Amino acid sequence: MKSLAQQRLKDFQKLLKNASLDGYICVSPLEMRYFTGLELFDGEAVFLITPRRAYCLTKTMMVAKLQAVQDFISIQDVPGDMLAAALDLAVKNKWVRLSFDPQTMDFIRGEKLAQAGFSRVEGLIAQMRQVKYADEVDLIKKSCRIAAQAFEEVKPQIKTGMSEEDVRILMAMAMIKRGADSVPFNIVCFGENCADAHHMPSAKRKLKKNDAVLMDFGCFYKGYCSDMTRSWWHGDKAPAEYQKIWHLVEMAKEASVGILRAGLPVAEADRAARSVIEDGGYGQNFIHSTGHGIGLEVHETPFVRSASVGEMEENFIVTIEPGIYLPGKYGVRLEDSYLVSRTGAKNLTKN
Repeated sequence: MKSLAQQRLKDFQKLLKNASLDGYICVSPLEMRYFTGLELFDGEAVFLITPRRAYCLTKTMMVAKLQAVQDFISIQDVPGDMLAAALDLAVKNKWVRLSFDPQTMDFIRGEKLAQAGFSRVEGLIAQMRQVKYADEVDLIKKSCRIAAQAFEEVKPQIKTGMSEEDVRILMAMAMIKRGADSVPFNIVCFGENCADAHHMPSAKRKLKKNDAVLMDFGCFYKGYCSDMTRSWWHGDKAPAEYQKIWHLVEMAKEASVGILRAGLPVAEADRAARSVIEDGGYGQNFIHSTGHGIGLEVHETPFVRSASVGEMEENFIVTIEPGIYLPGKYGVRLEDSYLVSRTGAKNLTKN
């Protein structure tokens, strides 16, 4: 698969030019991965990107690793403070209209850049990351396939008497053995714990003969994540109320997915799901947004909620995950991840 990291960097440089900016300081490992395809950690490098060139100020120990991108990024080995070296480079070249994103760095570094005359520009790369490039789509598809196949393996193994933690471990192992880099979240809930939207699995809570089950999980594959949720009743026929809220959530999800396409206002995707649950009498029990973007982060823009602005675009990848939660009883959430196109949306986590 051809990496499009260099093209992303070129496209970002066009954004800088159109914004009349001389440059952008990048210290975020996520943003560095976006522009290089390489996994870097905080403190290993500082990027200074201008409309014409890109510089990587780094440590001696990192130079060999970064040789992979030397064709389009100038690698400079600096003995001391990498951020200070980037500032010196800017002064030397008389770049004055410089910027940084305060959301991507700690307060101390942000203040240092602000005092040096850099302007705060929030979300410049985050907005760009909403539209996935072909290599990103392929990696997210693989990540989603790993999660879906792992669930197909694990669900038949879930038996009465197992703990939430037992199931969590099974899911983690199933994803890792299929090639996942890591498992950033792996929520397993039984019974009343299903009403806790982000419950921490317990080794004490055991699955009963008749219990609600909710599993929300995903993995990272080569830096890109997946996200899906399944809810079902374990045991004999589910109580009437559980069946009611399960079908309401399913209808809400179908209502949102049914209109999901490029050009749709993001808020409309939330409204379509929320109105079904509100009409069913459980509006106060739908306590979170309808979905969010996925990519280098598990939760990234666009956020599918009523206050969202903007429209869906082709090659957005978003989750749709309505839910109903009844404290002390149980809860239901159904979630899949979708690739948005001009004609609709493709389910990437279908199993």
